Amino acid sequence: MSSNPLGVQSHAAFEFFPQLPAELRLEIWRLSCSERVVEVVYDSDEDRCLTTSEPPAILHTCHESRNEGLRIFRKSFGTRSHGPRIYFCPELDTLYLPRPAHLGYDDRARDFTELVGDTSHVIDLAIDYVDPAIRQPWETYNEFVLMESFPKVKEVFLVVGSDHSSYELEVRPRTVQLVDPDINATDLDDLLASVKESFSYEVGVELNVDLEKHDPREQIEQDPTPDVKTLSLMPLPPVLLKSKVVSAHG
Repeated sequence: MSSNPLGVQSHAAFEFFPQLPAELRLEIWRLSCSERVVEVVYDSDEDRCLTTSEPPAILHTCHESRNEGLRIFRKSFGTRSHGPRIYFCPELDTLYLPRPAHLGYDDRARDFTELVGDTSHVIDLAIDYVDPAIRQPWETYNEFVLMESFPKVKEVFLVVGSDHSSYELEVRPRTVQLVDPDINATDLDDLLASVKESFSYEVGVELNVDLEKHDPREQIEQDPTPDVKTLSLMPLPPVLLKSKVVSAHG
């Protein structure tokens, strides 16, 4: 049986990669890095951060790719007793802090940026939406403080539909993706209203919650002379509702 000529041609083309100019090879390595959701949990008993996210592929493909990858990703989220071990790139990655199952977003979860280093460079943050049926009295306020504690965050994803039944996060390799919620329009409107109401009533903040990102210039055009008092109640970046899709490894 004859071999597949397309397969041979593709394999031969790949073999020419080392012969490409170094600048082009490095650019290809950089372009191979995609956006990720890096799930991190703080283990207060051990004073360390754990993750379900595997290191980026660029770091273990070859020597050249690793050297270039280390220019993009750096070890982050160390604590006082444990050095940083989780590779993270703020321009590409979203930091996802799932809800601890036992006490929810308690004081330790709220104080994540005080307990963990390398948080000031985070740009995109994701936390869980907590259903009122299981929400602890302190959680809405603690979530607000947690979101506010990241000085450079430009976007917050509120993850709906998370399973909080397990006692602890199973720290096994898996991939987490954030997608638009698969919810009918009526339930979605109710959910948006519930989120806004909880933050308004419990924290006194008019949260800017939506399903998609909007250009802030659109708001300026619609309301060129906004009330200063209203702006003072909105210290947070836009909050977008998302669902998560989990793919286990191995």
